Amino acid sequence: MKILVKTKAGLAFTRPINVTYTAAVRSARAYLRKRDFLHYGSQLIPEKTGSETWSLAWAYIREVDDVIDTAPSATAEQVLEEEWAKVEEALEGGLEPPYRMLRDPWLAYLFANLRRHYTDREIEKALQAIRELYWSAVMDAARRGRALTAEEMARLLRYKAASFFKLYFTLSRFNMQGYEDKIAELLGLALGMLDDFLDALYDIKTGYINLTREELEAVRASGYAEALLEIAPRRGRAILKLLMRARQLAMQVRGPLARKTVLRLTEAFAAPILEGRFVPGATYFFKGGKLLLKILPEDEIKAYEVGHRLVKTLLSLPQLAPALIKVWIKITDASRP
Repeated sequence: MKILVKTKAGLAFTRPINVTYTAAVRSARAYLRKRDFLHYGSQLIPEKTGSETWSLAWAYIREVDDVIDTAPSATAEQVLEEEWAKVEEALEGGLEPPYRMLRDPWLAYLFANLRRHYTDREIEKALQAIRELYWSAVMDAARRGRALTAEEMARLLRYKAASFFKLYFTLSRFNMQGYEDKIAELLGLALGMLDDFLDALYDIKTGYINLTREELEAVRASGYAEALLEIAPRRGRAILKLLMRARQLAMQVRGPLARKTVLRLTEAFAAPILEGRFVPGATYFFKGGKLLLKILPEDEIKAYEVGHRLVKTLLSLPQLAPALIKVWIKITDASRP
């Protein structure tokens, strides 16, 4: 019997139902698993409580993003307003069954976990990151059809991508000796610049211009696709410099799980640039990710137990030689006019 239907507002139950905590975690992980390893693998890294809480948060964020990315601006704004009202309701413990949307129990149990397992300081940091992610979604919806200035784009990326990592580090309960916010900002800016470039041709079809006004002005004689290729070396160099700074800070982190996670992320994000795949439509990936998805049990609770052990081994395997980042920066700096 079909219990889920796709609506303009996202995946909905055919009738309002109750959902247990375990069922909510299973469905959140299953939702992420259908995307790719980058989305799914992040929840395999933290210990049990951090993993379950992050699974609920990340699945909720992705489902809302999927809705607003394909909706007209007016619909996107309405969905965002409705979801923020739910966030405030969940914060007060009032988002209760029966649930209408698939993401509703994810949000409800996310806040239940925050109240049950996290300190006041952790809750405060998580809420700040959630607010910034909300504002980034509002800003994203409002920028359709226009190019942002470099300053506006940097602010958007700090809200969107840096806040993503702040929330991930907080909910995962990584001990990062106070470096978490700075590393989150460096990784976030790098990932945002990388994502915007690789997705630029797809995004332009839906109204999002991923080049700044300054970049467009510098290459105004070129078409959009040609302009992307012209600014690629400069943007690639900027991304790698951010990643190198993140690596340097990560080496100060004593917790092996957090440190290795940051190092592997920097290598995965650097790979398209260093391997000559820094062109629109390319992807970045984690070595071993596809194989891991194939061998994990279908039961998402068991899949976490197996995956959590295996991913620790994967984190110990370098994606590439870190020295290549320094070499690439030096070569491109030397070739600049």
